[in-house]
This record gives sequence, structure tokens and C-alpha cells, in this order.
Amino acid sequence: MASSRAKLLRSIFFQGFRTPDWRHDQPPPVVSVQEFFVDNTDNSSIAINLIDHPGIQFFHDAIAAIEARADVQAVLVNIYDLDPIIDGGWPYAENVHILTSASEDEVQQWAAYLRSDGAMEGWPYGVPNAARKAEPGQKWWSLSWD
Repeated sequence: MASSRAKLLRSIFFQGFRTPDWRHDQPPPVVSVQEFFVDNTDNSSIAINLIDHPGIQFFHDAIAAIEARADVQAVLVNIYDLDPIIDGGWPYAENVHILTSASEDEVQQWAAYLRSDGAMEGWPYGVPNAARKAEPGQKWWSLSWD
């Protein structure tokens, strides 16, 4: 049976990984919360720039709690960089995307709790093919840690 990390990498490569930069017009791949966090013990895989990083388990628990809300339809993790896998690390996520009918104020509260730079409506690198379409009354929000 393949490891969780191997399954995650297969999902990323299946979508066609491109490091987001000015040379590529394709958005980076996105994966489910489950795919990204199962067996992930690498604190550097998300919010690496936080000075007092709360740990990968904090992010897993907090994002899973958001995903479980009735007003949240989907949560996806953006894979920004694969360099860490060379040394056995986990792919790096720069954004978490949330499809929700919650108000902007509520989404900004989630962003503050997750210690992100705030929530912005939409997709910073374009809509990935794996993202579902927002229905009326729903919006995609992106949380980032820059």
C-alpha cells in the first residue's frame, strides 16, 4: 500500500505541477485537506514564515474544523513548491482555499485565527481545474501566509 506522501505526490503530479511564476499560465495544483495533512509532520509545509509557528497539528485541526462547518462546501490546499520533497520533506502549501456561503467578516475571523495574512476573494494564481464551481451565494476565498 502506498504511503500518504506518495498518494499526495501522485495527486499533485496528475494535475501537472508548475511552480507559480511569470512563465506559467497554469494555476498550481490543489489537494484536499485530507490528502495534505494525513501523516504530515512537517511544520515547514504550511505557514513557514510564522515566527512562532503553532505546529502542523494546529493547522490540521483548525482547517478541518472550518471544513466541517455547514456553511463550507469545500476546502482545498494549494501546492506551491515541491523543493522540500528532495530532502524527504512535505510539499509546501502557500494558500488554503475555502468555498463558503459565510460572510466576509466570518472568513476574515478564520484567517486571523489561522494567523494568515487575511482572506481575499478568489484565486491568486487562477482557478485550478480541480476546483468546483461556486454556486449562487457561495464564494471561494484564499488564505495565505506570505
